[in-house]
Amino acid sequence: MDRLVLFDIDKTLLVGSRFHYNALKNALSEVYGIEYPKSIINMQGMTDLKIICTTLSMENIDLKTIKNGLDECMELMYQNYKITLQKNELTVLDGVNQLLEDLKHHRIPVGLVTGNMQAIAWLKLEKVGLDQYFQFGGFGDRVLKRSELVKNAIKDSQKTLGLIDKKNIFLIGDTPRDIIGGQKCDVNTIGVATGDFSVEELFTAGADYVIEDLKDTMRIMNIILNSSD
Repeated sequence: MDRLVLFDIDKTLLVGSRFHYNALKNALSEVYGIEYPKSIINMQGMTDLKIICTTLSMENIDLKTIKNGLDECMELMYQNYKITLQKNELTVLDGVNQLLEDLKHHRIPVGLVTGNMQAIAWLKLEKVGLDQYFQFGGFGDRVLKRSELVKNAIKDSQKTLGLIDKKNIFLIGDTPRDIIGGQKCDVNTIGVATGDFSVEELFTAGADYVIEDLKDTMRIMNIILNSSD
């Protein structure tokens, strides 16, 4: 039976990309003149577009001005991040490489559901050598809602995989927004407590399954291979 596994990136697959937000802030300063933007409480799981729009709205920037500067802002954000990434390291979380290899062995395709803009998402994966496993995804360039990321990832996967029953699609992420986004699209959700949220918080968000980390690859593969039969 065909299956599909969708992964979040930050604090699910890897850590160490604190300078991603710095690249965003620098772009906001260059394009919109906001040097010290107000901080968003709990931005984990938000898309880059949502973070940009929310931040600018908090600074009373009107919608027309926001839209007019978005393309330039995204491009500068990417360029800023690319330069900074050359001088910094990212760390793949324990269990990730083995899990991706196990999925590859079972010929189960994997995709991305990430709030990162697409160009930055691929930069991160290339930096740590994970890009070889992924071919498609939903990205945070032009999407405000997490559920739209999931829809876009599934739609993108259909170009090469065809239709896959949603009961055989699994979304793995570390935030309640990941879980809620998956719920709204009727896919299985696996919360992983490798970020800022506990096992209890991920269960409360409605995750179908919750694990401490991705090191227990046997349990995760058992969920993916057997739970929807």
